[in-house]
Amino acid sequence: MDSGLDFYAGGIHFRFTFGFFSVWALLLLQSAFSETAAMAALCCALHELGHIAAMKALKIKIRGLTFYSGGVKLKSEPLSLRNTLSEISVLAAGPFVNLLLGAAGCLFGNRIFTGINISLLLFNLLPLSALDGGRIMSAAAEWLCPLKDVSPAFRTADVMFGITAAVFFFMSGSVSFTLPLTMGVIVLESLTEGRS
Repeated sequence: MDSGLDFYAGGIHFRFTFGFFSVWALLLLQSAFSETAAMAALCCALHELGHIAAMKALKIKIRGLTFYSGGVKLKSEPLSLRNTLSEISVLAAGPFVNLLLGAAGCLFGNRIFTGINISLLLFNLLPLSALDGGRIMSAAAEWLCPLKDVSPAFRTADVMFGITAAVFFFMSGSVSFTLPLTMGVIVLESLTEGRS
């Protein structure tokens, strides 16, 4: 069951999933769009530009962009196993941009900007297969064990880690209800993607 909005522009396939719209709806329902939310959206865009810049630097052609509950997935021409380092470099480029932006925010004394970028860095490095951290782990696992299908193990880890993290954040009361819901949508989307 694949629901979403698809179109092509400039030879690139753009896709917006139901999860993307549901997470943004939750964010907008929770609070009005503020200066902090605008700053967070800008930092997310710069994170994705980090991935795109790495792809351009490594001469990897972008074939599609999927906007889903966890952010944006870039689709490229297939990379062979000998290009695992290139794949990991592209995946790590987004969090690296957030690390640099967080350091700049710290240097200039902007705590909110620093906090947003460090949060994006840590969130994207979570070992969920839909996020950069999980995809880096998956690429490394496939390179180390090329004859084994590691996707079932990662799907199981997604469910276990996603539920555990969502319950922890919800019980701690230290974050809004949107984070556990977002993580739940990410887990559901990755399970659905695994079946399609």
